[in-house]
Amino acid sequence: MGATTTGAVNEGLYYILVISALLFAAIVFFMVLFLVRYRASRHPKAVEIHGNPWFEVGAFVLPTLIALTFFVVSLQGYEFLRRVPQGAMQVQVHERQFVFNFTYPDGKKSNELVVPVGSDVRLNITSEDVLHGFYVPAMHIQVDAVPGMQTYAWFQAKDVGVYDILCTVYCGPGHSDMMSKIHVVKADDFQKWKEGKIDEFPEND
Repeated sequence: MGATTTGAVNEGLYYILVISALLFAAIVFFMVLFLVRYRASRHPKAVEIHGNPWFEVGAFVLPTLIALTFFVVSLQGYEFLRRVPQGAMQVQVHERQFVFNFTYPDGKKSNELVVPVGSDVRLNITSEDVLHGFYVPAMHIQVDAVPGMQTYAWFQAKDVGVYDILCTVYCGPGHSDMMSKIHVVKADDFQKWKEGKIDEFPEND
């Protein structure tokens, strides 16, 4: 299983895509083969076809086994995404119409998430009013923010950069404007930001 949240999601996705592509190619191959081999010009008179029990059993067992492998691979990815590494930095995420608020363990607050590169980050997410969504496409994480309960997600901040945060649940007339950013910055820049010495970061470093 991938060592990152994106790797865990991508491994399952690529596995399903490859198997699906192979099955599609096999279906097209046999479809063309049967069209050529059993075309009307070669077999003008219909002939009764008798069943083959081994083929019938295989036609049931093989798709079942393939579907089970999809389940196993997806379950492994899901379990990885729910297993937060020990020592991960904890950030409280409060969502409300139509903003994201982030609170750090020392009490510092921000409307954008700032984390040091190379860190594991756990986000403890809740909503103060209606159902919202917390979605970071670049990190392959998505979780609902539910009023009255806490959900969570985590990610690895592997590369310095700026990443979009979106709300994925229609939460009112300002839903389309409910966006924020994750700033993954160098450790010394993160410390300076927490101390209030810098307020902005370049879009990409």
